[in-house]
Amino acid sequence: MTIEEPWHISSWMDVVDRPEIVDEALDRVDEYAGVALLALVLNHPDPAVALPRIKRALVSPRAQTRVNALQCTGHYARLHASVDPDLMALLSRALTDRTRVGGFQIRGYAGHAADDVGSFAPRQKLPRWFRRRYPGLNLPAT
Repeated sequence: MTIEEPWHISSWMDVVDRPEIVDEALDRVDEYAGVALLALVLNHPDPAVALPRIKRALVSPRAQTRVNALQCTGHYARLHASVDPDLMALLSRALTDRTRVGGFQIRGYAGHAADDVGSFAPRQKLPRWFRRRYPGLNLPAT
């Protein structure tokens, strides 16, 4: 079953039980694919379900979907305290993307996602270029 447009909040929450809805929305280059992805990332307990979909959305032809995927990147780092090398490579690419969405360049949205990653992902798992540019939180040792 594919959810037809227009999207309703109940259909966004359906992604928790049926993550393939996000895949279908990405396949259609649906204008709400990023919103469906956000619902999945914020509500699905398994990080392995969300991560490949975030990476796929980060290369979407729709700029708004890429922006939402960057939001998801920050939420993913916060909720699961992890990232992987492929996600970091896609984030690096987004940090130079000058495409405008809502009056801002994607690289600005990527900078916010990078701040979140720097704050919540384990420092030793982050590439050196990233640790230099995004120092993360300066928390006292416990």
